[in-house]
Amino acid sequence: MASKANLDPLRNFLDAVVTRIENLEAHCGIDGKAVAGKAAEGGVKHHETALEKTPSARHISGDGESPAVKAFDKFITQSVYPLADTCDDLNMGDMGKLLVDCFDGMRYVIVLASRSKKPGNISEIAGHLKPITESVAKIRSLRLAREFDSHYKAIMEMLSCMSWVTCEAPSQLPAPFVKECIGSSEFWSNRIRKEFKGKDVPYQIEFCDNMKKLLTDLAAYITEYHKTGLTFNPKGVSLAEAAIRLSDSPDTVKAAEEAEKGATKSKARQTAVGNTVQGGNLMGMMSELAQRQTADGSSAATGLKKVSKDQQTWRKEFKGGEAPPPVAKPKAPAPKKAPVKKKKGLPILEYQERGTKWVVENQTKESAKQYSDSGLIEVDIGDPKQQVYIFNCDEVTIKVNGAKMKSLIIDKCEKVNVVFDSIISGCEVVNSKKIGTQVDGVCPVFTIDKTIGVTVWLSEASCGVSTFSTSLSSEMNVSIPDGDDRKEMPIPEQFTHKIVDGGVTSEVSDLYH
Repeated sequence: MASKANLDPLRNFLDAVVTRIENLEAHCGIDGKAVAGKAAEGGVKHHETALEKTPSARHISGDGESPAVKAFDKFITQSVYPLADTCDDLNMGDMGKLLVDCFDGMRYVIVLASRSKKPGNISEIAGHLKPITESVAKIRSLRLAREFDSHYKAIMEMLSCMSWVTCEAPSQLPAPFVKECIGSSEFWSNRIRKEFKGKDVPYQIEFCDNMKKLLTDLAAYITEYHKTGLTFNPKGVSLAEAAIRLSDSPDTVKAAEEAEKGATKSKARQTAVGNTVQGGNLMGMMSELAQRQTADGSSAATGLKKVSKDQQTWRKEFKGGEAPPPVAKPKAPAPKKAPVKKKKGLPILEYQERGTKWVVENQTKESAKQYSDSGLIEVDIGDPKQQVYIFNCDEVTIKVNGAKMKSLIIDKCEKVNVVFDSIISGCEVVNSKKIGTQVDGVCPVFTIDKTIGVTVWLSEASCGVSTFSTSLSSEMNVSIPDGDDRKEMPIPEQFTHKIVDGGVTSEVSDLYH
């Protein structure tokens, strides 16, 4: 009977064969879960969690992938998988798998950039962040046990690093942006360290160490491959075409690029030959005409009129006639550069227990379509103590459902409309442009600061109650009911100031009377 030592080499060899077969199955698109199920029926045990963390077929590095993609695959193996495994060991539900899905979505963006030219505006990449945002949304919706509160908050702070793909010099370098996330996540992970310091509880300290290692390794990776922003391929295709081609293997894409390069060289050679003839190859032209001469002496030049000097428009002897002088073509006006929009972070719509407020951040008309086909974003107020904070949104309409809420703040927004019922404290609009607010109930105070373009639609009940406090703002209007119609009035911006009895008195300018 063979000894155990003699069987070890055979066991190692079989393990290597099984691993290679699994990689081939993933590359060919074979359902690994079905294979695992059949193997389990035959008595072969398989670790299902590990299979779920295996990259999909399109995310297997080939010889044609860029060094940045290969380095990111190494980062996932060495930094992301250990943190995900620790979450599984702590029994945190699907947290481990969803973390892998987040970085799998980040890998998709890096592969996309490696195959495409840099777009005119980096914000165009936002349309391809859906795999990341969907995974982050699933993590936000997880309901974990109370013992994992600090773990959950540390992970949410860590996930803010996902926005580095939209960072670009000089406004924001991606590596320092990721390093800022280390401190915010450590605020919560240090609470875990303090709670379990000196206790014989497995995986808790390991969770904190793996999270810090992930962010540190990600910052190092970005510094090496994406120092000033996401690195694109100058010889690649457009971003939209690269997204379509992404299902192709890297070797197929490389072959297509080589074919395009060959076609370009052939076209260049043809152009060069044409230029040689045009440039004055007189001997070649005369020999060509001699070859085409027929037996009776006719040739390609037979029957052509002789052009005298007075018919040549470029000579001073030209007297005008049938051939008008060449007219210079007007230069086409230079195309106007499209305005560059500032980058936005990941769109957020969530309720935060700390502060009892709803947060609506970085929403655009494109991101709003994930909530409804019409693009309307709805916030449901369940308690009058709740407040709503709207920040850095653009071209969206937000409806707040609920009889009453504590307050509403609109900050750094543009072309945003908000509809709500009643507010206990007041509505504040700050650092914004072209804002519309409609109150269906009562709002006692409207505070408008550093804002250009505000229209407030008041209800009948709010007309005699609402007051307005404004500063450093312009183009402000208020609309009130007037029978079956509405009446719109400007909020004064100009005032007349006088010194009366040693003090300053102010009156609204006569322009508003």
